[in-house]
Amino acid sequence: MTQILLIDDDEFYVEITGQTLREAGYEVMVSHDPIEAMTLLGKNASAIAVVVLDWNMPNMSGLELLKWIRNRPEFENIQVIMQTSMDSTEHIRQGIDAGAFYYLVKPQTREVMLSTVQSAVREHERALELLHKLQESQHSFRLLERGVLKYQTIPEGDFIAVRIANCCPRPQNVMFISELLANAVEHGNLGITYEEKTALIEAGLLQQEIDRRMALPEYRDRYVRVHLEKTNEKVKVLIEDEGKGFDYEKYLFIDNERIFDNHGRGIAIAASYLSIKYIGKGNQVQVELPLKKDG
Repeated sequence: MTQILLIDDDEFYVEITGQTLREAGYEVMVSHDPIEAMTLLGKNASAIAVVVLDWNMPNMSGLELLKWIRNRPEFENIQVIMQTSMDSTEHIRQGIDAGAFYYLVKPQTREVMLSTVQSAVREHERALELLHKLQESQHSFRLLERGVLKYQTIPEGDFIAVRIANCCPRPQNVMFISELLANAVEHGNLGITYEEKTALIEAGLLQQEIDRRMALPEYRDRYVRVHLEKTNEKVKVLIEDEGKGFDYEKYLFIDNERIFDNHGRGIAIAASYLSIKYIGKGNQVQVELPLKKDG
C-alpha cells in the first residue's frame, strides 16, 4: 500500500485529509511538527512515496523542511506536495525553487487533493521503476557511436531512456530524458492535448485513452525516432515525433497559472537539469548530455 506522510499542525485539517486519503486506499502517516517529521522521514525513507507538507508550522516552516528534504539523497524520489493558504506568486515561486513541483492552496476540494496526490504517486513509482531498470542496463550503449532508434510506446521510450542515461555521469537524469520521450508519444504522436491530459488524469483514464488511441488507424503506425550521436565529450540526442508540434516555449518554465494542475512540469524540470532545445514547430527536441569518461 502506498504510504503518504501528511505534515500539518492543523489537527482538524489533518484528520479530514487523512481520512480522505485512507478512503482512497493510501496508508497515511501523520506529523503535526516538522522536527518530528524529520525523524519519521529518516526511519521510513524507503516506504514514503509522497509528503503533503503545510507551509505555516511551528519551529520550522514547511519551506525550510522542504529544503532539508531536497538536500538529502535518500529522499530523492519522494514527491513533495506543498500546501498553503497563501497563493501569491512569490510564495509559489519559492516552493518551486525549493523542489515542490506539486502545489495546493487551502482549502481545496477532495477531487483536487486526490488528483494531485495520484499524480505525485505515479511520478514516484515511475522514478523507482526507471532507477531499477537503470541498474540492470549499465553500459548498454557503450559501443554505440551513431544510430537511430524508433519506438511507439512509453515503456519502449523508458527502455531507451535508461540506456542513454547510463552513458552519462549522472544517470539519475533518466527521469528527465524519459519525460521528453513520453511527451513525444502522448502529446506528439497520439495528439493528447494538455487540457485532455488534465481531465484524463483526474478521471484515472489516461492509460486507457493512450491504449485506445494506439489502436486507431490514424495513430497506430506512428513512431518516435531517436537520433543518437556520441563524441568524446557528449551524447547528442534528437527526439522526433510525427505530431503537428506545439507551443513549447510556455512549457520551458514553471508557469504560475499551471502550478496547481495535476501535470505539466516535465519539460520545465528537464530544461532546468539538461541542455534542451526545441526545433521548428516543436515536434523535435535536441538534448546534449555530458559523456562518462569510461563512455
